[in-house]
Amino acid sequence: MPDIKIHREVSYKTFAGDPGPCPKCGGLLEKSNQAYMVITRTGNRLEDSFLISGEFGWYCQACPVVVLNQPELSKMMGLSKPGWKVGDEFSVVGVLNLDAIPANKQHLPLGAPGVPTPLVKFSNLEGDGPARRHRHRKK
Repeated sequence: MPDIKIHREVSYKTFAGDPGPCPKCGGLLEKSNQAYMVITRTGNRLEDSFLISGEFGWYCQACPVVVLNQPELSKMMGLSKPGWKVGDEFSVVGVLNLDAIPANKQHLPLGAPGVPTPLVKFSNLEGDGPARRHRHRKK
């Protein structure tokens, strides 16, 4: 299981099955089911933020990189629920370290008073880097 407490760079890749080696160091990638914070926008207007989870993240065992499977992510973004403002573009801003929530507060919803935000932001979110914006097709 990868250490999700450390800040990682995010990389997006299109692949089916195995993603191959880490794009930064060539190390072995390990698939892991995690929860991620996503923000959506249309142009420069923020639309919404919400959590998604799935097995579309592959974590490098040698360096702080996570590779997200772009087609799987886009497919999930096409499955919006009523009331979600999905927008035309999305950014995955980090992974949630749910273990950071104290045991006596785990029954409370995220964002409730006294519940810490367990988001571990990706380190390469600035500028127009790979984590900035990705388009998806609405259904």
